Amino acid sequence: MSKLKRIIFLIMAFMCLFQFIPSANAATHGDDFETFMTRIRKEFRKKPNIDDALKLFNDNTGAFSDIDYKRNDMTNWPPLKHLDRLGSFVAAYTNESSNHYGDEILYERIVKGLQYWQDADPNCKNWWFNQIAEPQALGVILIQMRSGKKHVPQTLEEAILERMRNEGGDPAKWTGANCTDICLHWIYRSCLQRNEADLQKAMQLVFDPIRYTTKEGFQNDNSFFQHGTQLYIGGYGDEILKGVTQVAMYALGTKYALSDEKVQIVSKFMRETYYPTIRGKYMLYDVMGRSMSRRNILDKSSKKLFARRMIQLDPKHADEFKQIVARLSGKEEPSYGISPRHTHYFRGDYTLHVRPGYIFDVRMVSDRTSRVEYGNAENLKTYFVSDGCNNIVKKGDEYYNIFPVWNWTRIPGTTAPQMNPVPLAQKDWQQPGTSKFAGGVSDSIYGASAYAYDDLWAGINTHARKSWFFFDDEIVCLGAGITSDNSSPIMTTLNQRLANAGTSFAVVENDGKVKNEPKSITSSSVKAVQYDGVGYVFPNGGNVVAELKKQEGSWYEINHAQPKGNVSKKVFTVALDHGVKPSDATYSYIVVPESGEASTLANYADGRVAILNNTSELQAVQQKKLGIWQMVFYSAGTYKDKNITVEADKPCAVMVRLMADGSVKLHVADLAQKQQQINVGVKLKGAIKKQVNTLCDFTNTGVYAGATKAFKLK
Repeated sequence: MSKLKRIIFLIMAFMCLFQFIPSANAATHGDDFETFMTRIRKEFRKKPNIDDALKLFNDNTGAFSDIDYKRNDMTNWPPLKHLDRLGSFVAAYTNESSNHYGDEILYERIVKGLQYWQDADPNCKNWWFNQIAEPQALGVILIQMRSGKKHVPQTLEEAILERMRNEGGDPAKWTGANCTDICLHWIYRSCLQRNEADLQKAMQLVFDPIRYTTKEGFQNDNSFFQHGTQLYIGGYGDEILKGVTQVAMYALGTKYALSDEKVQIVSKFMRETYYPTIRGKYMLYDVMGRSMSRRNILDKSSKKLFARRMIQLDPKHADEFKQIVARLSGKEEPSYGISPRHTHYFRGDYTLHVRPGYIFDVRMVSDRTSRVEYGNAENLKTYFVSDGCNNIVKKGDEYYNIFPVWNWTRIPGTTAPQMNPVPLAQKDWQQPGTSKFAGGVSDSIYGASAYAYDDLWAGINTHARKSWFFFDDEIVCLGAGITSDNSSPIMTTLNQRLANAGTSFAVVENDGKVKNEPKSITSSSVKAVQYDGVGYVFPNGGNVVAELKKQEGSWYEINHAQPKGNVSKKVFTVALDHGVKPSDATYSYIVVPESGEASTLANYADGRVAILNNTSELQAVQQKKLGIWQMVFYSAGTYKDKNITVEADKPCAVMVRLMADGSVKLHVADLAQKQQQINVGVKLKGAIKKQVNTLCDFTNTGVYAGATKAFKLK
């Protein structure tokens, strides 16, 4: 071969080679579509047992014999089982390790089942199933079938894709978790149709909710709202985390990858809000919205999946997410990796106090936020949950599935008339609260929260000034101005939880003697009560009611999508009875989550905490060992004793702390969020001889009107 011929041959060879190497631009779209679908298949890959479902399948019609396809229930829509089962059929058909892999008969059943769904056209009166659940399920089925030995016939696949487009809704018209959920099936459909325009739109919109907003979505205080101004850390919080982390994993390393800025918003919410509301594997009930009335809903062990995704998405915080996974999987104790944290979510009217040994929270509602909802015939007895309720959890399962037997007028932390039936709020969705003074002051480790409870709805007619003062070993709870003309007894409930630890509770009498009580007591001579290691101390007495008894009810009574059968559980309750039509009554109690021996509770407050004032104008507490004074001024006023003087010219919450180095720190919050100037004067024995006056300027603070301002006085 001549030299010229060799050169020509080499040129031709190289030209042929490059014909099979697509350019970067030409390959991008195809690679992204296929990358997405490969990752989607991997996520939904499973090896299900389909034997029982096969027995119910009608080969002639393509339907399942036990499903009523005309049902249109608002929750737990029965026809959706059809797609769930077809999804399992598809998983078995496409999994090489399954006995049903590539089975021709199973293939025919899948096609028959999809055709039946198309022809029967089931429809639910709850839009969520039509626009989210159904098209998501169909999209996953079609993507998985693209990897099978035989695909869904083209005509049928196109019809299903058209159904998804027509009935699946437009994500641009929705916000928060709903937007993300609709985007998911847009992504599925776009990949199947290789529709770049729709994929780009879906990818932009699916990540659009990852920003701080004053509407539904992530709030500037790191909480999350859905259905208007309703706190929804769980429930819809679950949904948005599921969606955004799921899609972010699909897009990892592609041109659609989630930006680092948005990764950090998601990461911060998960690490500092979402997962801190989970003790062990159980989520606090009051951040769940109406879903708290569903069986097993507090078990969030499956949500470790989100943290596992974040290990890859946010490697700089991988160790924290690994700790989260270990707690939720039960491989480590609930205390594992937990550091002290105190947060008041000034947008959400919510306070979260976290310690390695326990969690204590406060759920409030103001005229700026919405009550916990009861829509779709769910959560039908939830009324008082919004009014200063508390979770007190150490193991995490203290309230797990207690709700059918709960006395819903004795919600932990609330002051409420013992009415039967429990009233419904005026609206099932987006019902605002009535309090104009609700919030908290915080330095991120300690804090105080307050709630001016005023409720005239449905004859409740009850008023109280309620506050909580948070330290390391105890939470001091004060109530004042308790007044009501309701004919039912008014009670403040300290706790109502499952009796899963012991057959009796300890009672510390005024003389310091400790006795074990297996049933109940009603007494005004009780110094403290202890159950499951949690102490409830009454430094100023009160008419104490404590019970350990079986309570009955049904899930259906609180959620019409749940079973009607009777449920019986043993429950521990401790409360203070203020009697009928109290006028300016008060209460004071100290919760000691890790109390040790019951006998130590007799004089718990001595030398540790002091209740300085408890009136409807001012509530104040001193933690002596920490050098902390916390005060809630419901009106302008002055507190003065031999050690400290604090003066405020407007309602506010104040925290003064004498540090170990002799410096003095002041924290102030405007609980009414009026965006005003508040003048606070402080004089402190041994540290500030002459009163220091501080102008706390909250004007023009906008979305941060309820946030705490910090000052160094010395």
